[in-house]
Amino acid sequence: MTARYVLTSSCLNTGTMSLTQPLRAFLQGKDRVVLRDEEGQTYDICINWAQNRLEGLAPYYIKRRLGVNDKIVLHFEGGEIALEALAPSAKPARPRQSEPERSYKPAEPQAEKPEKRVKVTPYPKEVIFPHKPVASEVPAFSAELEALGFSRESGFAPWVFRAALGRRTFHLALAKLGEVDAKELLAYRQQGRVQYAAIVAGESYRAEALAEIAAARPSGLAPMGLGYVSPEALQRLVKLRTVFPLGPLDIERLLREGRIDLESIQSLEREISGVLRERSHFSAVLTLLADQPPQQVFLLADLMPMARELNLEADRLQKVLESLSSPPFLLLKRLSPGEFLMRQSVEQALAEWVEYAQVMTRRLRGVLQELEG
Repeated sequence: MTARYVLTSSCLNTGTMSLTQPLRAFLQGKDRVVLRDEEGQTYDICINWAQNRLEGLAPYYIKRRLGVNDKIVLHFEGGEIALEALAPSAKPARPRQSEPERSYKPAEPQAEKPEKRVKVTPYPKEVIFPHKPVASEVPAFSAELEALGFSRESGFAPWVFRAALGRRTFHLALAKLGEVDAKELLAYRQQGRVQYAAIVAGESYRAEALAEIAAARPSGLAPMGLGYVSPEALQRLVKLRTVFPLGPLDIERLLREGRIDLESIQSLEREISGVLRERSHFSAVLTLLADQPPQQVFLLADLMPMARELNLEADRLQKVLESLSSPPFLLLKRLSPGEFLMRQSVEQALAEWVEYAQVMTRRLRGVLQELEG
C-alpha cells in the first residue's frame, strides 16, 4: 500500500508531517513508528495524536534538500514506512561515465579568438506552462482548519480541505476575498468536486465578502451557494477546542447555515461555556452516535477514527458507551465487550431524557411540599 504526501512550509519549518487518512489508518494504536529513507537510514518518529502529526522528520527533509510542494511517496511495509522523495533536488547526481581513451595528436597552433558570451534570459514558468497552476503560499487559516481536524489536499487556490467523519468524508473549498473569482469557486461545489465552498475574509471585510457572494449567486447564502468564513471565528473555535472536543462535524453544521463568523458561533460559545463544558466527553460521544440509525450494531473500533479527531481516547470512549448502556440513559445495549446496539436514535433518547427529567422534577416538588407541610 502506498500514499503520496505534499510538503508545506509548516512541515518543513517544524519537521513534521500531518496525519492524513492513510497514515491514521496504518498507525492506529501506535505511539511511535520507524521510517526508512531511500538509503536505508531509519528514523524513530513520534506520533503526536493530539496535534495530528508525525514529529522528528527535520533530519530527513534537510538530508534530501526538500522544499515546499515537493512530494514524498509513503510505502507501508509491515511495521515500517519507507520514504521515497520525488523532488528533482532530492535525486542524487548521476556518476559520469568514463570515456574511452583516444590517441592524442598535437594540434597546430591557431590564433586565439575572443570569447563570445551570450546572455540568456529564461522564460518564466507562467509563460512556458500557462495552464499549470502556480503554487501559492499556504494561507494562515490552513493551520486553524488542520487543528480542527481537517487535512489540506491542494497547493494552490482554491484551497481544498478534507474532513473524515468516521466512514463518511466531505470536502471544503476556500479562497481569500479577491484570490479567486467567486463564480469559479461556486463552480467547485456545483460540479460536485466539493460539498461546501466559501470565501474567507476578516470580520472588517464581511460586508464586501457577502456582496461578492450575492453577486455570484442571487440567492446569497443559499444551500447550494457560497458561504462566508472569517479567520477570527476559526481562531476562536481552535481556542474552544481546548475545553470542548470540537471537530469537523461542528464545522459542517455551521457551513450548512452558510456562515462561520463571530456572530454565528456565539450560541455555540454559550453552550460550551455553560452546560456542555463539564460534560464535554459525554457530549462528544453523543455527537459521534448521532449518525447511527436505530437498531444498528456497531463496534468501538468503528468510532475510533472520528473519536481521535475529537481527542477522545479508547478508554474514555469505552466508559461513556458503558454509561449510555445503563439506566437512566439506556441509549445502547451492550452485546459483548466493545460491541453495542443502538436501541433508538440520539434524538429520540434526548426527548425521553427530557420527559424523564420533567417527571422527576414534579415528583420531587411533591415530596418537598409534603416535607414542608
